[in-house]
Amino acid sequence: MRNRLYSASLLAACLVCLGGFARAEDGTAAKPGEGKPAADKPADKPADKPAAKPDVEVRQDRIKSVQRKPVLKRMRFELTPTFTLSLNDAFYQKMGGGLGLTFHPADALGLELAGTYVGTIQTDMVGYFQQANQALPKVSKLLYYITGSVAWSPLYGKLAFVTDDIVYLDLYLIAGFGMAHSETGPKLAGNVGLGLRYFLNSWLVLKIEVRDLIYTETFFLDRQRTEYSDVQNHVMFDIGLSFFLPTDFEYEFQ
Repeated sequence: MRNRLYSASLLAACLVCLGGFARAEDGTAAKPGEGKPAADKPADKPADKPAAKPDVEVRQDRIKSVQRKPVLKRMRFELTPTFTLSLNDAFYQKMGGGLGLTFHPADALGLELAGTYVGTIQTDMVGYFQQANQALPKVSKLLYYITGSVAWSPLYGKLAFVTDDIVYLDLYLIAGFGMAHSETGPKLAGNVGLGLRYFLNSWLVLKIEVRDLIYTETFFLDRQRTEYSDVQNHVMFDIGLSFFLPTDFEYEFQ
C-alpha cells in the first residue's frame, strides 16, 4: 500500500514537469515581468514630436556692397552739355562742345541722341611733315558729328577718397551710329566708348567719356584728283555735367 502511494506521487510529479516543459515549447510560457506588480513596470515614454521649423524668409539674392542706390535713372531724362577734346590726331588738335539727351527706360539702359561741333587747330607736326616729305599730310578735318547710341550700365559702386565722403559712381558702355561731317562732306559713322558718372546729388552728375568715332574718308592725292579711301578713328575725350529730369524720383529696391 505504501509502495503504491509513492509510485502515484512520483508519476504525478513527472506529469507536472512534462506539462510545464510542453507549455514552454508552445511559446505560452510566462514572459519576463509577468506576475510582477504594475508599479514595477517601466512607464511608456512619450513619442518624440518633430521640432518646429523657424518661420524665416529665405532670400535668394546675395548681399550687395551698395545696399541702396543713391540715384535711380529709370524713366528719367539726362541732359548733358559737354566739352570735347581729341586724343589721337598728331596733326590737328580738335576741340569743341556738344549737347546730349538720354532717356533711361530702365535703370541700366539709356537711349542717347547727341551732337558735337569740332574746331580744328593745326599743330607743329604739319610743318615738320611738310619739310621732310615736301607735301602736306592727308588728314580728315572733322567739323561736327551727330550720333544715336545705346548705353548699358553693368556696374555701379562707391569710392572714398582722402576724406570720409563717399562718392557713388556708375560705369557704362556705349555704342551706336550716326553721321560725321568732314571737309569733304557727310559720312555714315559709328561710335563706341566707355563712360563714368559720378553722382554729386540726386539730379547733378559729373560725366566723363572716351569715344572712338569711326568713319571712312576719301582723299585726293594730286591735281588729277586721284583718290583713295581710308578708315578714320577719332578718339574723343568728353567731360560734362548731367542734369536729370525730373530732379526727384520714387525709390524702388533694385
